Amino acid sequence: MKVSTPLFAGLTDSQRLFLRRYGPIFAVYGFIVVLIIIGATQSERFLTVRNLTNVARQAAFLGIVALGQMLVILTAGIDLSVGSLVKLSILVSAIVMNGEVGNQGAAIAATLGLGLLVGLIHGFLVNEVKIAPFIVTLASLGILRGVSLSISTSPVGSASRPFIMFYVQKIGPIPVIALMFVALLILTALLLRYTVFGKYLYAIGGNVEVAHLSGVPVKLTRYGVYVICSISASITGLLWLSRMGVGDPAIGDGIELQTITAVIIGGTSLFGGRGTVVGTLGGVLLLGITANLLVMLGVNQFIQGLIQGIIIVAAVALYKQEGD
Repeated sequence: MKVSTPLFAGLTDSQRLFLRRYGPIFAVYGFIVVLIIIGATQSERFLTVRNLTNVARQAAFLGIVALGQMLVILTAGIDLSVGSLVKLSILVSAIVMNGEVGNQGAAIAATLGLGLLVGLIHGFLVNEVKIAPFIVTLASLGILRGVSLSISTSPVGSASRPFIMFYVQKIGPIPVIALMFVALLILTALLLRYTVFGKYLYAIGGNVEVAHLSGVPVKLTRYGVYVICSISASITGLLWLSRMGVGDPAIGDGIELQTITAVIIGGTSLFGGRGTVVGTLGGVLLLGITANLLVMLGVNQFIQGLIQGIIIVAAVALYKQEGD
């Protein structure tokens, strides 16, 4: 496809194709380098082990959900319910656990079961009832949020002490939560690159009709991505419980937009069929470092939103291609 952006003028077709595929990734990581330089020169605390540890944990919280979101978007779908599911997950896990070590297994099983159920419902409505993913998950956003707030509008339940300690555990200087995120990054990359399921995602996102005629199990694959995405949100709810120690219904608001933003600025096409784990990681880090740096510099929270928006638009627009 011809790229009309002046930035690509004078390049060969192979060079345009390379920049079309990997340009957004270079752009995002370029922005990250710039932000790190600004942070290192403007704040003595920015490159400290303590602050970098905080950034790693924040990236893990957002990144785990973003990986699930990326898989859905690769099939030309979307999941707007992940933030509300995180909210409901932290409440369910806190109530079931109720501060007791003996209840940890039941709380984890109940929370992951909730994610499985929500994912299956989304897959059913998209596949069998033929409702657009945007509508299905937008409705789910409202329903799950309503259920959460009907359970409680104030913190409820509690995590057991060992579960709370999980949040601060490290292997060397690296938080265990960050290592868990890295493991999921690797597993997702392997899934997309080396498995038939991964190839199905790109095929469905590229052209669902052609994929269907080629024998791709479109419905089954869609069930899979919505289940994975919902379970990733439930896992994040469990991680939030380890951080907060209680089921806080304030958690989860806005996560759906953050994950979509991270995925898109990392180079995944909102129309499906193109995207990488490396790009999504870059999007997650860009958002996390930006938020952290603005806090470090003492920027007014209202101005923070403006600056974050400008950075996001710049990262996306730099390599915007015709036809995306």
